[in-house]
Amino acid sequence: MTLAKTSQNKGRTVKDIAARIVGPVESLVSRVYDDVLHGACVIFVGAGSSTEKSDLRQTTFYDTIKTKSGFSEGSSPAPFPTVMQYFCDKVDGGRHNRLIREAIERIEYFCAEGEANDSATMFSRYIAGIPYLNRFVTTNWDPFLERALDVLVPMVDDRDIAFWDESKRQVLKIHGCITRPYSIVATQSDYDACMSRNVVIFNKLKDLMATKTFIFVGYSMRDADFQEVWSGITCALGHFTKLAYAVDTHATSEDQSFWKERGIELVKTSDIAFVRALRDKLVEEDMMPSDEYLDFLRRSRKEIVATHLSMGQETVGKLASAMYQDGLLHALDDILISSALGTKKKDDFDKDLLFASERLREMYRKRDAIEIAYWAGRWEIVSRFAKRVPTAIPRYFHPLRAFAVNKLVKGDKFSS
Repeated sequence: MTLAKTSQNKGRTVKDIAARIVGPVESLVSRVYDDVLHGACVIFVGAGSSTEKSDLRQTTFYDTIKTKSGFSEGSSPAPFPTVMQYFCDKVDGGRHNRLIREAIERIEYFCAEGEANDSATMFSRYIAGIPYLNRFVTTNWDPFLERALDVLVPMVDDRDIAFWDESKRQVLKIHGCITRPYSIVATQSDYDACMSRNVVIFNKLKDLMATKTFIFVGYSMRDADFQEVWSGITCALGHFTKLAYAVDTHATSEDQSFWKERGIELVKTSDIAFVRALRDKLVEEDMMPSDEYLDFLRRSRKEIVATHLSMGQETVGKLASAMYQDGLLHALDDILISSALGTKKKDDFDKDLLFASERLREMYRKRDAIEIAYWAGRWEIVSRFAKRVPTAIPRYFHPLRAFAVNKLVKGDKFSS
């Protein structure tokens, strides 16, 4: 019997039925959703979500270095630090200068606008718009993650921990950053010295692993540093260790069994599919605005700016409307910027609405016409945003009746 003919599905459309089918990515989102809302998730980002993505039609950095050094492949792929060490020993007399130059040249290629940059930064840009994710760990040398997150000072070495701020987004870069060439962890000797060189950084990582739910994307969990830290955490906490998750489009049943025994559940999906599904869930639950609604606000802003620039302030009506439009634009900028950077949650926007309401009432009590117009503009936007109102935003303000209107000002009177 076909699905369409069963009595259970009678009267349902194909879309209705599809919406009830939960795949691996939806299941993952459902399991981590509460932790995401409470800021209890850490996203661990590997190079597979950046410059070493499999969809980039070019040789990986690993293969490039292997070729340039003439490294002879054995029966199984050599570990990354082994190949990097071989390159330094054979090509540069044990020094790291040429290897770091190769890394700089590769990352510079991805910094230029174009398809390579779009692909390498796609995950970072998607994840940056989710305000409920505020802790990130990466082994990547490139600066794309912290730039997308608007993090000015990533945690690269122990001295940086002095500037850790619990109220802000933070990025731990446990293998260094290309903007600080001396910090790069690449060769076997680098790996051997890494944890002892940055004890405070790795203590912070251990603390996060012990208390947060980790989600790994674009990352090989066979990394020596990771295995040492993770095994230490799981040995110390035993069955109290929090279950971690890793997304891997190529995960086999053997991989899933191997890592589940070690406290990590592999989910066969992609990094982009996961972040899109998470965003969709947050939008569905009205915890963040949809892309469509943000596009509406951007279009509205352009229209208001055009009106604002073309309108003088030589009459009372035009002056009041100009102040009102200032309020509209300031509120729109705050919403659009904070939504792009993921710096405000739903509760923060609710507080903005309360503040705008209180300020507007205060200005009415003071009978301050200019401030009434300005705060009326801010309140107009934040109240609409709270309710996701998609209708046209009034662009003018009546100076005598003190409310927003759609008609243009003539002299000190509004046209009918």
